[in-house]
Amino acid sequence: MSILIAGGGIAGLVMGLTLHQLGQPFRIFERVAEPKPLGVGINLQPNAVRELFDLGLEVQLDQVGIRTRQYGFYTKSGREIWVEPRGRVAGYNWPQLSLHRGKFQILLLEELRARAGDCVETGAAVAGFETSDHGAALLLTDGRRVEGELAIAGDGIHSAIRRRCHMKANQSGTVPSCGAAPARRRISWVAMRCF
Repeated sequence: MSILIAGGGIAGLVMGLTLHQLGQPFRIFERVAEPKPLGVGINLQPNAVRELFDLGLEVQLDQVGIRTRQYGFYTKSGREIWVEPRGRVAGYNWPQLSLHRGKFQILLLEELRARAGDCVETGAAVAGFETSDHGAALLLTDGRRVEGELAIAGDGIHSAIRRRCHMKANQSGTVPSCGAAPARRRISWVAMRCF
């Protein structure tokens, strides 16, 4: 059985690259039919960059990003208000990278497809999930039920999985939390995104 990932954004794609590196079978289900490089500039902190470098993405990241040396605030006439070193200049073993979020996501998608082949199903929106003694299943909006060993929620801020977890938590009167839930020697649910 494979690992099911809801969402082909940055979290889902990095998880896919990690699972591929570990030799674990997986499938990613992304609601958008054709991913495009949308978004704005973001900064990847050194600890995140370390993980991406471990995935063998250093050269590709340098092609779409800039190694940030410092962060600062300046007056409109250019006078320095406050400046702080970043990345390697600040003493980290890895750089901080500034890049365009959309270009980063497309880089991850192309790299994952080059390494793992046809592992991302686009136009496949996740509506919810189910768990059982045998694993987990993603429920897609087209009516399909896809079974796997575990399901990972990487479907963003408007996550259908997160919404269902909050509804269940509110109905039971418990406080929701993110993490892993063991179920007879396997993980039945993992949340990638916590708010």
